[in-house]
Amino acid sequence: MSSISFEQALHGSPSEKGEYLKSLRFMHRNLTSVVDEVARHMIPGAGLSLTLVTGPSGVGKSTFAALEAETLLKLYDIEIRENPGVIPVVLNEVDAADGKDINWRLFYKRLSEDLHALSPELTGQNSTGEDLNALRSFRLTFEDALRFRKVRHLILDEAVHFTDSRTDPLLYGNLLKSLANRGGLNLLLVGAYGSEKLVRASGQLARRISVIRFDRYHDNQDDFDAFTQFIKAFEPHIPLPFKVDLKKYIERLFYAHLGMPGYAAKALIEAVTRCAAEGSTSWEDRYIWNALPTEAEHDTVGAETLEGEKNVKPYLSSEYPIAYPSEAEMLARLAARNMQSGGNSLRGLRQ
Repeated sequence: MSSISFEQALHGSPSEKGEYLKSLRFMHRNLTSVVDEVARHMIPGAGLSLTLVTGPSGVGKSTFAALEAETLLKLYDIEIRENPGVIPVVLNEVDAADGKDINWRLFYKRLSEDLHALSPELTGQNSTGEDLNALRSFRLTFEDALRFRKVRHLILDEAVHFTDSRTDPLLYGNLLKSLANRGGLNLLLVGAYGSEKLVRASGQLARRISVIRFDRYHDNQDDFDAFTQFIKAFEPHIPLPFKVDLKKYIERLFYAHLGMPGYAAKALIEAVTRCAAEGSTSWEDRYIWNALPTEAEHDTVGAETLEGEKNVKPYLSSEYPIAYPSEAEMLARLAARNMQSGGNSLRGLRQ
């Protein structure tokens, strides 16, 4: 959370106005729904210590992760005051692998830093670029810090970087399973569509993980009304010396950002900071129009979002009976998958 108040932002620089607006968090229907659903999965004894929240980029997942961390920390307020050395809740962002293998050394190092644990400074690498002894030292440092700091909740944001990497799914699958097996530790993963493929890392992980979708607002009246309430909640916090009426922009914001609150808020923040940077004494429509996505951006984000919504469906629980395939059908699918995999390998050899 930013330490800048509304008054400070009002009289501050354009960047301070932007920082203030980015620090704000507004509850809205879909965010409340996800918070409540996650709380149900994290009930002690429920047997579901590993939860994944996934949704489109721009829906507000990182806001949810930060809000969840703040909410959980409040539960341990007395314990923290009595023992300042405990860190019951840790929020960490998984670094992008950029199409390569996950840098496990960096992964454990960042987590250890969040736990204020001294990371070992070891040198030397093998042919794969990783020193196994050094990697083990980083992992053990992290595991010791988990126990020493009495961590109860570990939140990993940008979990899609696991599935986007070239790393063998069994490796990150075993890591997540190992963390979920730790008594008293709840593991919450947050990531864009594609993160749900973590379920396929192993059968053991598939049985432990629960997938929750953080949905956008769709093109119907109820969803439009909920989106409207979000924009109305944003309006009075705009740190400009004159009133900005966002009502006439709501419909355009809704369709331009495919009903995603975080995506729309980003455009509003850009519009406000542009207005402040120009030193304007009144609001102009062009600040909003310039902040809206281009046609190419809208097409790209829209296609990615719709594809993600289609692909995530098999990973979600249902209120209705699921038509499961027979054993014979599963064997046929497995054979076809193996045949396709073999064909791809053969093509690779020929190339």
